[in-house]
Amino acid sequence: MNMRLLLSLPLVVLSSWVNAGTSVTTTSALGLLVDSANAQLAQTGLPVLGATPGSLADRLGLRPGDVVIEVNGTALGGLGADADGRALAAVTFKSTVAALPASVPLRLRVLRNGMTVAMNAPLHDANAEADMSPVDRQSTTQGCGRISTFDVAPRSAQQYHATIVLLDGVTPGPTGHETYRVGAGTHELLVAEDIPTDRMGVGSIASLRTRRDNSKRLTIHVKADTTVMVAAQLHADKASHFANAAYWDPVVWREIDERCP
Repeated sequence: MNMRLLLSLPLVVLSSWVNAGTSVTTTSALGLLVDSANAQLAQTGLPVLGATPGSLADRLGLRPGDVVIEVNGTALGGLGADADGRALAAVTFKSTVAALPASVPLRLRVLRNGMTVAMNAPLHDANAEADMSPVDRQSTTQGCGRISTFDVAPRSAQQYHATIVLLDGVTPGPTGHETYRVGAGTHELLVAEDIPTDRMGVGSIASLRTRRDNSKRLTIHVKADTTVMVAAQLHADKASHFANAAYWDPVVWREIDERCP
């Protein structure tokens, strides 16, 4: 028997466990495909096999090879197996997600290539999307645009690379991309600056900056068939003003007419 198919069989069971409950969201609504078959493979956490395209798990950036090591503060490593040899990490993941109120966001810590990645998303978005009728879903996709942090902002205007930490409350994905397809309309961003250290000063000034979370929120309106370019605007006269991150702001520096299929 194909080993890939064998590992995929328990995924149906995991989805049915959650779907049968009264949880705010479900594994199927998240679109997360995990390996619950073998406790030996789940010693450090819950292995990810993939994410359904367009799902919340996909937008979070989860991908094959990731290992979910924590969900909302609950560790998934070293939990062992149930009586049938399946990973208790899967059961713990299911029960933890099922117990989350609608107002509490899903918070994951994921091990990827030896590094820990934090991912966050509001659960009610996944639940609402799963309950949409085909007509409602179509109405939300009438027109699309893009948001991009591709680093071509003019240095002459003291504008530098920025990173989108959250897009409408969700960690954007896939990881490593600079451009994200979104529906036409208003979007809320949490943006971090990536201004070169030599523009900020050296020594104690640079050290102070690295110890702070200097991310800021930005509300933008994306028109259909338009790419909105986002950058970090340095206020050079406030380069040492770290209180409230006064030295910079996220800005839209350009809008490009670009067809969005």
